Parts: sequence; C-alpha cells; structure tokens
Amino acid sequence: MSDICVIGGTRFFGKVLVQQLLDDGHRVTLVNRGQTPDPFGNAVRRLRADVNVPGELTAAVAGERFDAVVHQMCYTPIAAVEACEAFGERAGKFVMTSTIEVYNKDTFRWRFQAPPFSARAREEELDPADYDFDTTLPWSAPGYLDAHYGEGKRQAETALTRCAKVPVLLARVAHVLAADGDFTGRLQFHLDRVTAGQPVVAHTAPGRTSLVRAEEAAGFLAWAALSDATGAVNVASPDTADVYDVCAAVESATGLTADVIEKEDPSGDPDLSPFSCPSDFGMANDRAAALGYRFTPIAQWLPTVARNAGRTGTPHSKEQ
Repeated sequence: MSDICVIGGTRFFGKVLVQQLLDDGHRVTLVNRGQTPDPFGNAVRRLRADVNVPGELTAAVAGERFDAVVHQMCYTPIAAVEACEAFGERAGKFVMTSTIEVYNKDTFRWRFQAPPFSARAREEELDPADYDFDTTLPWSAPGYLDAHYGEGKRQAETALTRCAKVPVLLARVAHVLAADGDFTGRLQFHLDRVTAGQPVVAHTAPGRTSLVRAEEAAGFLAWAALSDATGAVNVASPDTADVYDVCAAVESATGLTADVIEKEDPSGDPDLSPFSCPSDFGMANDRAAALGYRFTPIAQWLPTVARNAGRTGTPHSKEQ
C-alpha cells in the first residue's frame, strides 16, 4: 500500500485514476479547490488548495509525505515550480499529466521554433532539457493560458524536470475519449450532429491523430506513479484515427449515416470536427510498450465507447 497524492482528481479520467488507486489498495489524498463534488466519500483524504494561487499548495501540503504525486492540474511553469518547492523531497516521484498538444507545431509562440516532428511524434523529438520556461509571462491574465495551452504545458514540463528534487515522469496524453464524464464534448459533438442529421465538417483529406480510452489513460498514470520509469512517455493507443473512423463508430452506435463534408479551409466552421486535422498529428507509443505498458488499439474500443456514450448522453461540463 502506497500513499499517493492526486492534484485534481474530481473530473473526467482523474476520477477514474483515483478509483483505480483505491481499488488497488492505495491511500489517496486529493488536493483541489473543493468546488467540485467527488464520489469517494471517506475513502480519500482531502486538502484544499488552488494551484493557480501562489502559496496555497505549499501551505496545504506542509509536512505531508507521499510515495508519489500525480499532478493533473499543472498547466504553467509557475504551477510546476511551486509544486517542486511545496513538496521538496517529500514525494517519492512526480507524475505530470501533459498532453499531445506539446507536439503541436502551430503553438510554438515563445523563444523557440517547433522542431521537425514526425507525423507520429516521438518523445525524444521534444526534450524538456532543451527547452526553457518563463514564470514572468502573464499566465494568470484572462485568456492567456487558453491561447497558449501547448506552450504552457511545454514550459511546465521543463520547469518540473529542472526544479524537482525527485524523479519525474511526463505523461503526454493523447485525445482522451470516454462514454461518460467527458467534459471536452468531442465525441458528443459527433453524436449530436449525426443524430440531428447535421453535417460534420472536415479538412480536405483529413489527417490522422492519436486517441486513448479514459480507463487506459488513468491506468497508465496509476502505473507510472509507482514504476521506476522517468522522462516523457506518450500515452496513446498504438494506432491512429481520423474523423471518418470516429463517424463510423457513431454510425455503428446509432444506426444513422454521418454526412461528412470536406472543406479546403474550414477554419471557424462551427461544424468542424474536433478530430479533423489538416495533416497527420499523432504520437508513437513505442516507449510505453518498451516499458511494459501496452494500450488497446482504437478499433477495439472506440465503437463500444461511442455506443455507451450514445446511451448516456454525456453533458458538456467545465467543472475543474
């Protein structure tokens, strides 16, 4: 039994992560603002802190010790630096939930130009040791983080790697899909439009991207917290999908036909699929496999997720 601290843990696959840790017999402490109810009752400890408010995390975890910390809310280098200072050496390991968006070449707007990423980017193509971070940028200004999400994550990776006094694993998570609790609304977007007979817009010859099932993303984080693995690891199914694959899963779930319309420049179109890419934008998952963690191919889980999502009618939520 280990003591695991999860920063966040009240929505989407964060809740799945906490439940998996509990099911595996670990003691879990949640650190969050306490504004979103969770289903765990007395099974978890709770500490209150807003990681975006300087000093709150440090105060909340003063004197606490954990075998691992899984940081689900690390969006900026400021949050990363404070996490390192707050826990010091009183955490056996840091696991940061990062994102496929760190490989998005269109979001490099700071000091660096995007490296020449492969169509399925590999971890070594973006080494945090070769990047930098700036805590003086206006990360807390309204709209700034939303407009610089990928950059925030890249700099958070670098800050955590450079400042942490314990081993660090950066989990670069693909687009996560779930039948229930998916606050992104990406899959529901397709279900809504197909059910209503509305078109789904895509780029001309849309590219393929990486996906992962919520349960497997959470499972990887739980595994990573107690493994010896460090560094960046891509968290994704071994194959890729495009908008037609997603629509095919929705068609199978609903018995209806999707109307996919390709446009050369669909920018700003409200019917543009969130899974439509102008070119291939995915991640290789060879490193996860080499470490002993294998993900299920998309084709084996996407139809079931689409079918179950159609039954639940998952609402869009912005809860933290």
